[in-house]
Amino acid sequence: MSHYLTFDIGTTALKSALISSEGRVLALHTSEYTLRAPAPDRAEMSPETYWRAAAEGARAVYATSGADPRALAAIGFSSQGQSFIPIDRAGRPLHDAIVWVDNRAQAVADEWQATWLSREEYRRISGYPWVPASLTLFKVAWLARHAPDAHLAWKFLCLPDYLIYRLTGETATDRIIAQFSGLFDLGTRRWEPRLLAAAGITEEQLPHIQEPGSVAGALLPGPAAELGVPPGVPVCVGANDQIVGAVGAGNVRPGIASETTGTALALVATTETLREGRGLCVGHHAVPGLSFAMAFANTSGIVLKWLRDLAAPGESYEAFLAGAAAVPPGCDGLTLLPHFAGTATPSFNPDARGAISGLTLAHTRAHLARAILEACACILQECIAEVENQGTAITRVRSLGGAARSDLWLQIKADLLGIPVERPVCSDAASLGAAILAATGTGAFRSIREAAEAWYRTAITFEPDASRHAAYQEVYQRYTALYQQLYG
Repeated sequence: MSHYLTFDIGTTALKSALISSEGRVLALHTSEYTLRAPAPDRAEMSPETYWRAAAEGARAVYATSGADPRALAAIGFSSQGQSFIPIDRAGRPLHDAIVWVDNRAQAVADEWQATWLSREEYRRISGYPWVPASLTLFKVAWLARHAPDAHLAWKFLCLPDYLIYRLTGETATDRIIAQFSGLFDLGTRRWEPRLLAAAGITEEQLPHIQEPGSVAGALLPGPAAELGVPPGVPVCVGANDQIVGAVGAGNVRPGIASETTGTALALVATTETLREGRGLCVGHHAVPGLSFAMAFANTSGIVLKWLRDLAAPGESYEAFLAGAAAVPPGCDGLTLLPHFAGTATPSFNPDARGAISGLTLAHTRAHLARAILEACACILQECIAEVENQGTAITRVRSLGGAARSDLWLQIKADLLGIPVERPVCSDAASLGAAILAATGTGAFRSIREAAEAWYRTAITFEPDASRHAAYQEVYQRYTALYQQLYG
């Protein structure tokens, strides 16, 4: 039986997976790594670390599954955005990977915004609702001032592009990774000439842009030996991990949204057209002819970790939340704002901070824990409202990430939102999505939508309870009122 090898390149780990031709996970391996911080506001990684993680992961999933490498149909990708590596003509890195969380280019972004690049103009070009210094664009411009030798690179490659180059010798990217670099024009679907000029580079220094899932090239013999698979296998471009995860969650029709509650919270909604929401990151979906709207929060599930580490270090989340189910909706008047690192959608207020209101001597640890679960559901409601305000009704949510393992949390989300919330069978939606893209790109399916709907499976659906939904409207009103009271 044929299968697909996928690499999901995260900030702190690379996940390798084998996915069967029926869309089932045969094996999964996680290779962790630690970012380097050579100076304040810097985050870097040796490019070789990513390559070693991919080679290690490929061999590990074959060893675990017992699958025959000769049945490998294609290699696919999912990846963080923005992180990049400048290379010379021989493929040698001229600088360590500059990771997306690196903030060295803040002064560049501020200067451009103050002098010529307005937030509104940049939103129109890029789909970003603000001008984030984390983008590849501003860090390439930073290199021109502070590391001119690296700025003379033959190619600037984002992480999946770099691994594709190592595997095939080709320099290719997909249009979604291109968008998330900040150098891409949504209107023309090309690299944006004014931004390239401002960054001091040319289009020839960037990879050519392909459709998500399309074949970039054939696997070379040397890299094939390192991965333990045959040469000549098609290697396909992927897309940004949030969009690939949406594909893996079957989020390929308007009305469906996928959300990930982890350290932060991200919501991806499929829309018929490109939306104009000022609080949304928008772009063209991996499914041709559709668009996406992305809303997010800076902190969500990490606030539960904060409380757990304070109150019960080392305790499992299941044990820590054991008493929360007995607390009634609304937590007996307790309201929490989980904005421990500012807000994103919809207010984008970097000065906002967390708050707890309504505490009494009757409140317990279980009340505080449930208040965090409810607050994260309120964030999700804010994000969905921003999408719906632009004309796309959300009728179903598919939950991903660590929080999706909690029945209580998913039921709270369903009750507060008033719509069904699903837990997928495959918790590694980005790995599944990368395989879906590669399978489509190599002809196993006629379209990404067909593949996604064939392979997506629901484990359980949490239906909203009408009486609890009514009670949660008061909870949501308290949540929004507290924010308005503190920050206007």
